[in-house]
Amino acid sequence: MKVTQCDIIISGAGMAGLSLLYRAMKDKVWADKKIIVIDSKLEKTNDKTWSFWKRSDGPFDFLAYSTWRKLLFFNNGGRKIQLDCGPYVYNSIRSIDFYEHVLGYLKNCTNINFVESVIISIDSNPDGCTLLTEDARYQCKYAFNSVFNKPEIKKDDQYMLQHFKGYKIKTKDPLLDSTVAHLMDFRTSQENGTSFIYALPIKADEIFIEYTIFSKSLLKQHEYDLKIRTYLSDTLMCKDYEVLEEEYGVIPMTDYEFTRRKENVINIGSIGGDTRGSTGYTFVNTQKTVSEIINSFKQYGHPFSLKESIGFKEKLYDTTLLNVLAKSNYEGHELFSDLFSGTKASVVFSFLDAETTLVDDLKIMRSLKVMPFLIAFIFAIKRQLSFRS
Repeated sequence: MKVTQCDIIISGAGMAGLSLLYRAMKDKVWADKKIIVIDSKLEKTNDKTWSFWKRSDGPFDFLAYSTWRKLLFFNNGGRKIQLDCGPYVYNSIRSIDFYEHVLGYLKNCTNINFVESVIISIDSNPDGCTLLTEDARYQCKYAFNSVFNKPEIKKDDQYMLQHFKGYKIKTKDPLLDSTVAHLMDFRTSQENGTSFIYALPIKADEIFIEYTIFSKSLLKQHEYDLKIRTYLSDTLMCKDYEVLEEEYGVIPMTDYEFTRRKENVINIGSIGGDTRGSTGYTFVNTQKTVSEIINSFKQYGHPFSLKESIGFKEKLYDTTLLNVLAKSNYEGHELFSDLFSGTKASVVFSFLDAETTLVDDLKIMRSLKVMPFLIAFIFAIKRQLSFRS
């Protein structure tokens, strides 16, 4: 079998792998490295939209196709809450815009080769890595892996799914104020799990509508479609529209203890633990990890000096929330309603970005029912301590 040597392998050409490579090349950190990108499918489509809040400049701000400074929350009974976002802005980036820009830049870099092939395995030792595909073997100094496979879940691990289907629609008449996004709209039936709608107006006559569920099992495609159509007709009173685009996705929501590093293999994205277990948000956490990797290369010439953005405290909270949701002793729609009713959205966003103080955390806890969280929190502490014993 043919063996190809290089300095760095990017395993998986999705958001995480391409973010790292693009930013490292723009920063000229890897300008003298021979790099190979391997993915089972290099042809990209507009398969997802990354939406996230932020309060400072990010590396891909220029790709945002919509931003909103005003956000609304609706509870299951229809109560509207205008969120106090403070310095935070909500952003959406279409995956196709990201792929076209990033790949357009990287494919002009002469030190990068792209290989379309199924990855069989990645092994490492202190001196380097070996990646095996269906027809070739690759050896490198460092490998950055973002290919996600469901881990082997242990007895006390929670493994829920955030699954969603979205429509980009064009309406005959203006429907929503294009300067205001509906962050979470719980005016949906809750029989499938904690479910809500994102309604993100792009223009006066264009809206992105996404039906999202937190649960342990997926729905059939037509069930997502029905929920979106019902929301449009019964809640927004919109029956005359054209579906321009569709997207579907599944994100793990788990407190499984992912491994960041195995010798010279560094896991990034969801497989590296960059997905916040309690929300499924990945984009911003991945960019924080990418920044850590690049800074480590600049200072030390290797990618090993990394500070995790999701630390011990945040993992405790994630385990707590996931257990509360899984046991259904505090309905998800009620939990989020209490959260956004009792706490400024800016504090909630900071909490979910792992940037709050203990004082901020206590403010959030006071807005929620005590007993379900206290029981789950005690369990979370015992679980986390067992990892470290």
